[in-house]
Amino acid sequence: MLGQGTYIAKNVGIITSNHDFQNLAEDQKGKDVIIGKHCRIGMNSVILPGVILGDHTIVGAGAVVTHSFPDGYCIIGGNPARIIKTLDISE
Repeated sequence: MLGQGTYIAKNVGIITSNHDFQNLAEDQKGKDVIIGKHCRIGMNSVILPGVILGDHTIVGAGAVVTHSFPDGYCIIGGNPARIIKTLDISE
């Protein structure tokens, strides 16, 4: 799910499933990725299965998002992604 007003830059990977290399014949059940409203997803970043990004989350270029940031209003980056800055929602 992708929220209104969200921008996704070039070469972003939003991954919803993985492969089971022990059992290639069996299909793997995917996990939804949910991205809130007015988010910005930077170039070359990757968002892995099951991640939830709350409203107004900014993902830095090249970030690998391995877990959720459901509260939003933050800038995240790195590998694995972590909060770099919390945004003041009163502004």
